[in-house]
Amino acid sequence: MYDVKKISKICSRFSALLIDDDEDARGEVESILTHLFSVVLVAKDGKEALEIYKRKRVDIIITDLNMPKMDGFELTQAVRKINQKQKIIVMSAHTEADIIVKAIKSGVDGYILKPINASQMFEAIEKTVVSLKIEKENSFYQEELENRVDNQAKELINQLEYDPITGLPNKQKLHLDFITSRFNDGILLNIDNFSHINCSYGYDNGDLLLKGVASFLKQITHHTIYKGIGDEFFIALESSSAEKSLKLAQEIKKKVYTKRFKIGSIHVRITFSIGIISINDNDISIPYSKAQLAIMDMRKVHKNVIGHYQPDSKTEQYQQKMHEWAHKTKLALDFDLLIPYYQPIINLATNEIEKYECLARIIEQEETIFPSYFIEAARIAGMVTDITRRMIEKSFKTFSTCNKEFSINITDDDFKEGYLVDYLLEHCEKHNIHPSQVALEVLENISDYDLQHANFQMEKLKNIGFKIAIDDFGADSSNFARVQKLQIDYLKIDGSFIKDIALNQNSMIIVKTIVFYAKHSGVNTIAEFVHDEETYKIIKELGIDYAQGYYISEPLKDIL
Repeated sequence: MYDVKKISKICSRFSALLIDDDEDARGEVESILTHLFSVVLVAKDGKEALEIYKRKRVDIIITDLNMPKMDGFELTQAVRKINQKQKIIVMSAHTEADIIVKAIKSGVDGYILKPINASQMFEAIEKTVVSLKIEKENSFYQEELENRVDNQAKELINQLEYDPITGLPNKQKLHLDFITSRFNDGILLNIDNFSHINCSYGYDNGDLLLKGVASFLKQITHHTIYKGIGDEFFIALESSSAEKSLKLAQEIKKKVYTKRFKIGSIHVRITFSIGIISINDNDISIPYSKAQLAIMDMRKVHKNVIGHYQPDSKTEQYQQKMHEWAHKTKLALDFDLLIPYYQPIINLATNEIEKYECLARIIEQEETIFPSYFIEAARIAGMVTDITRRMIEKSFKTFSTCNKEFSINITDDDFKEGYLVDYLLEHCEKHNIHPSQVALEVLENISDYDLQHANFQMEKLKNIGFKIAIDDFGADSSNFARVQKLQIDYLKIDGSFIKDIALNQNSMIIVKTIVFYAKHSGVNTIAEFVHDEETYKIIKELGIDYAQGYYISEPLKDIL
């Protein structure tokens, strides 16, 4: 149930722009918004709304989709060209998946179905204004802090703007100085293998090294040196050039190579990975992250190098890709666009389908998106367990009317959260499924992070009746002893060995070894990526128990 007072309190500091060509609907929504927002502007179509927005920015736009002159999608695109971060909620009577997906792809922050339902509208507004409130507070934190500072708070400001270990101005101070003192170039220094020094000699000695590096840099350059994040130092260059910046970086690299830093009773040598950035007049804040990207790109090859930020940075492209797919995955979860597909697994002795593997897919309009696109971003964004829960919910519902065995992929994150036992039992009871009908597929190295905790959960699940399958076996540090200890039901042989088994003798040897071990340990084997008849015949001759792959069947939206 929504809390109107709570929503009103948050909304009261923000302004809104309402757009709807339907006068009655517009009046109905406007009467609600007027009681929530401090300012409510109104337009009858997208074109009029855009003109209003150009003259006066608002915090939230609430727009109908289907309008004359300029519809909600066109308005969203036009507004985003002006302000990419603008909060936009759309209203529509459309319930079709393609319209919802189109709204998702346009990057809207909320979706309200017509006719207007007060509960749904308040929920969409609350989620959006809470997000906006957080963004506003973060954006104006420093400005708000400075406005509150008086003479008695100078010590606090000093703590905020200066690094307590080295005494150097910190990254926060760098951003403030950038506003008043324009820099031409910047040099970011990152100490190579600093974590090794902390681990080997202790954090106190690591702090002593940071002090020594700060003193060393002060002796080399007259430019302002800032203490960056962790083991980073940033040198801000005024009235410089690309040639001068590179020359200074080379001088630092050369001199630090011969320098011995005393920390406690020992002396250590260090090297820097160095990133150089050029600062443009259009930069509204110091492009610190670009220097970090330059270092990250170089470190993919080796350390102790100097590099310039490149606009086509592979690391930056990767980060942007992860951000994009994390956003799409979140929307897919919110709008129920993540569904399981089912790939048949046949018994090679009978050639009959005995099992299915449940595989996550995102449906975007008519496109089916595979996990290879979104699962890494989901893991980084902490959404993998949400995906697992959704797969459990939907797969259990599907197999409530089928007695065939089915498997679900379980990740390290699922074990870390420790919810699996209760959650699986809850859905077994809900859908009248016996645990022995369910196989849990885990990677062979899944328990390396917390061996005892993960093993405890797997043993408990096994004792309840769930089956355990080790996925991609052979690809990592294949641990036969762990397989034996956990009493695994299935070994799924990694597809990289199956795909080229007809051509690669090494793959043949590895698969034979796994099959030999499995046969003598009472563990069933499953071959993945069985893609043609020749591969099918080979794995059958080797005595593998089960097979799956496109030669048998592609993943299906419905079970056979």
